[in-house]
Amino acid sequence: MNNIFDPKPVSPEKGYPSDYHFARILDSFALTASKPYQPNFHIEIDRLGWRIFDDKKSLGLLGPMNADIWSFSPFEPDEMANITPPGKVVDLHTVHNTVMGLGVQIWPKHWLEQGTLEERVKIDWIKHSGSELLARITALFADGESGEWLVRICYDPVWGRYRYTWDISVRKYDSDAMEGFNLMAAGALADREENRRWTHSIWGNADGGISRIVHSNALFYCTDYAAGGGIKRDVNGPWRWRNASYPTAWVGYGAHGSFNPFVLVHRTNVPLMFGTCSQLFDEHILWNRAGQENVDENGYFHFQMSVELVNLKQKMTQDLLRQGNDPVKPKRWRQNDFALPFYVDRVNTFAEELDPWKPEGCPFLRLPDNQGGSTAWDQSIGHNDLCSIRLVNSPGSEAYYRRELHPLGAVCKVIPQARYCLSGWIKGLEIDRFARLELIAFEYTYHNVTAFAASASVPGTCDWTHVEAVVETGDSAYVLPKFVLYGAGTAWFDDITLEKIS
Repeated sequence: MNNIFDPKPVSPEKGYPSDYHFARILDSFALTASKPYQPNFHIEIDRLGWRIFDDKKSLGLLGPMNADIWSFSPFEPDEMANITPPGKVVDLHTVHNTVMGLGVQIWPKHWLEQGTLEERVKIDWIKHSGSELLARITALFADGESGEWLVRICYDPVWGRYRYTWDISVRKYDSDAMEGFNLMAAGALADREENRRWTHSIWGNADGGISRIVHSNALFYCTDYAAGGGIKRDVNGPWRWRNASYPTAWVGYGAHGSFNPFVLVHRTNVPLMFGTCSQLFDEHILWNRAGQENVDENGYFHFQMSVELVNLKQKMTQDLLRQGNDPVKPKRWRQNDFALPFYVDRVNTFAEELDPWKPEGCPFLRLPDNQGGSTAWDQSIGHNDLCSIRLVNSPGSEAYYRRELHPLGAVCKVIPQARYCLSGWIKGLEIDRFARLELIAFEYTYHNVTAFAASASVPGTCDWTHVEAVVETGDSAYVLPKFVLYGAGTAWFDDITLEKIS
């Protein structure tokens, strides 16, 4: 019988010190010979912040709360997740590629109650031209707490690349964790598989190993991955959090041929946690709880961190991905919903579900595993097969007036100034009002509706009926299709298509 206290063999990766792979990443940028180059940096005011230039070459866009970077070397092509410049509405889907956020989602609550971010967060340029750019971003609060992000942009002849670094210093009265930085990327999830840019997030563990997580919102929404206690869904799900190495750390996106953005944490005085966001797979970089050794002479808990944004080379990224381990699948999930794909520009037959452990290439419909529920994946009735989406309302139920279902995950990105049609088939049983398809165009969030269209209504009891709704997108870049049942009864939806029309 084996002694449970006998030492267990470990893989070479597990035996590495926590900074081994960090050193490998740095070494991957070192050139065999120095590449001298004299940059001529300057900034120009932009409606969205300050545009960064090296002579006439545009490198990125810096604002008080984020940075959008697309040039990493004067000798290499720009790297953009989206080749179309941002339009009238700018968000994570429309920026060129990577946004470095200052982590306001997980700031102290009382900070956010002391005024708007525009009032509290300021940016001052210390060096605004020449061989180096230097900007100080500050957040000051009435009770004496503060945050500072010192942004430096320079050229490194040893790397032959531009370097983008942030030295972060936060002073707080309490020791609670705080998000000091964030890696977000347009294109981490795409509405179509061919547009998907990265398939995994990858990071270094505290024990020196490497882990990765597939970019799949089905994993978040349809399992316990983002769940808190029980099956409650909140931001504290244990599956999405992990301890980072200390005092150096790294996290990034992998699988693209030429552009893989990574954040390198060169040092931190408080150990870090990483957390994967459930929307765009942005990676939260949070200090863990501070201790007495982190209190400064003025009595503040003093959090410090130096980070850098790099574009990791393809060979190194592929090597890290190969060595990375997927999360261990639990014996069973406490919640295990269905995830049905919702494709753009093709008929959705709802005949098969998505595998949440594979990269997601389209929005999806989340259906509970309760076949008898009010919203269900019905595998006994369909228009051309035996699968459809079923909505049920009972008189007097909480959702009696309106029950709807719409895709989650990657949004349905569309072409502005175009016409889009949502069409499909609806079957009704004893509907006292009606069922229909609805299509909205929106900016940035679902609440900013710019256009709305509804199909013909399907009332009562009827066989499969074809309906469609057409919307003009205008300046909007997204649409949201909805399956809706008004009033009591049962409605089935099948063979649904969302497509651009002439």
